[in-house]
Amino acid sequence: MTETRKHPATGSGRMLQLIAFGHTAVGTVLYRDELLSIARDRFVGAVPYHGPKATAFWFLMPAPFLWTVGHLVGAAERAHDKEALRTAGRVGLASAAIGVVCMPISGWWLQLLVSLRGLRKTRELRP
Repeated sequence: MTETRKHPATGSGRMLQLIAFGHTAVGTVLYRDELLSIARDRFVGAVPYHGPKATAFWFLMPAPFLWTVGHLVGAAERAHDKEALRTAGRVGLASAAIGVVCMPISGWWLQLLVSLRGLRKTRELRP
């Protein structure tokens, strides 16, 4: 049995999905008023280009994509797809590095750690 099958909750894919869930939870708490305002405006055309509602929207929008990436990374882990894992790790690492530089007090550090861990684990996979 592979390591990811024995401990699926510890894989990088699962970690990315947990980050996505946490991002959504934090966003709904931090931006509660803005989200209620968007709902009161009936969603369609309710988010302007700038301002608090736009900030709330853009904070929450990446979460479904991150969850999906986590799902795909998990599938790549189970399939021992080194190329897919290496690509995901490198892109995640580059994105996280930019995020950490631009916004040091943020959750980007989690992405950075997950990406580094994923790249290390990818090197451990047999060809």
